[in-house]
Amino acid sequence: MNQKENLKEKFKQALFSTIKVISDNYKLDKKENKNLSSKNFDFFEFDNLNKKEDYIKLRAETDSEALKIKFSNKKIYQKNLPSNSACRKLYDISEKIRYETLGSKMLKGISKNLVDNYNYKISVKRKDQLKSKDDVPVEEAFELYMMKKFLDIKLNTLSEKILSYWEKDFESSFEKHLSYLNKNLENQDNYNSKFSEILKQMEIFDSEDDNENKENQDSENLKYTIRITCINFCWIDTFRNNKSSFKTIKTKFMTSKFFFHFIFINIIIRV
Repeated sequence: MNQKENLKEKFKQALFSTIKVISDNYKLDKKENKNLSSKNFDFFEFDNLNKKEDYIKLRAETDSEALKIKFSNKKIYQKNLPSNSACRKLYDISEKIRYETLGSKMLKGISKNLVDNYNYKISVKRKDQLKSKDDVPVEEAFELYMMKKFLDIKLNTLSEKILSYWEKDFESSFEKHLSYLNKNLENQDNYNSKFSEILKQMEIFDSEDDNENKENQDSENLKYTIRITCINFCWIDTFRNNKSSFKTIKTKFMTSKFFFHFIFINIIIRV
């Protein structure tokens, strides 16, 4: 093991110890200790540690993951999870900022790691053409809004411009609730449920709800069309090959291979 690999190994062990201390979880098994890029710690990217910013990013992500273990209850998170996919992205950001804010208040070292990483993330943003709201993903602007409001991150000129396209929407929905949300940072259920409630009421997601409903309806219509087509095909084929009475044909159809094909197709569609 050369000097560089030895340094990375020591850094890896230090990060693992950090996770255990911050999360209050001293029972992380030895396998995870040996392999920090396992499924539970897939945020580690030790092969990509080439410059100072890489170490800053890794320290911040380690702290964030440890804070998630300590402060975020999965059942509460799932209970308040919005059904709308766009809302879920903002909901995830809000929960991440919640436990990072708690960690920042707990230890200055954590605060420094998170702030340094967010500042670096802001500094490398590149947007050559920002002409309208359509050029800015709502989740990108929302993360900036949450960083600014809860972590007191100072945004640069470009980040302020990115946020500006959505800031009025956020302020109209969240500004009056910020005091309540700050008071309930330690009460995940109150915090998550309030965020979920606000997100559901935001008008910017109405069109997406309509699109999702339309997609669901289109899917149901397609299933119905396939079923009817299968039935018609089966009946036509049965009539074509039989000149018996309707009752006889119906009996033959119900026991024919075509009927079982229809049932099979129906099962596939339902799955």
